[in-house]
Amino acid sequence: MSVEAVIFDLDGTLIEADLRMREAKREFLRRLRKLGMSFRPIDARRPAETIMTYLERYHKADRGFLLKVLEESFKPYELEAAEQAKPRAGVREVLGKLELVGCKLGLASNNSRRSVEMVLEKLGVKSSFNAIVTRDDVRRLKPHEEILIKAVKRLGAAPWRSLYVGDSAADVIAGKRAGVHVAAIVGGADSRDKLLRSRPNYLIERLDEVLEIVRVLERRTF
Repeated sequence: MSVEAVIFDLDGTLIEADLRMREAKREFLRRLRKLGMSFRPIDARRPAETIMTYLERYHKADRGFLLKVLEESFKPYELEAAEQAKPRAGVREVLGKLELVGCKLGLASNNSRRSVEMVLEKLGVKSSFNAIVTRDDVRRLKPHEEILIKAVKRLGAAPWRSLYVGDSAADVIAGKRAGVHVAAIVGGADSRDKLLRSRPNYLIERLDEVLEIVRVLERRTF
């Protein structure tokens, strides 16, 4: 099989970032209540997309309104994390080798475009990516598959010839729904056990293991 594209998540996958996600989601819920919404306590460990879907379905909340409040709530946390972000071991080498063998590279993140580009420019790898899809480009976030379907389409690749690498169960679920091969990397948002329960195609410890996956899929030598 020819691997046409490799798509990466950002936080916890390409970078080590201390994004205080639970605090950001609590701020999101606090702002909604302040704006007049009334709802039962919601567990901030749930993905933001799951929370918004619940509020749409059971409280008739408007998706556009929810996204606007989420943007305002998450922005300071994401920019704080972007300023402190450090690359995971081997990022530049892995991206460079994938480029050399002709793989198109994509990035699919639930973060804002501003924070994503800030990190990529800081790492000096923005030009490596043929497509960057962020929260700004979609209506639904991972674990919904919209962001990955859009990334694959922008890369001009077939889903079954694409590999997605992420660090959370939400990443795995989104990838499987989008019909791509999924590699879950340990050491990010979710524990090894939680990643295993989400049943990725591959479970890896290091970023350079992505090269081995591509090699096996293509029987290619790096």
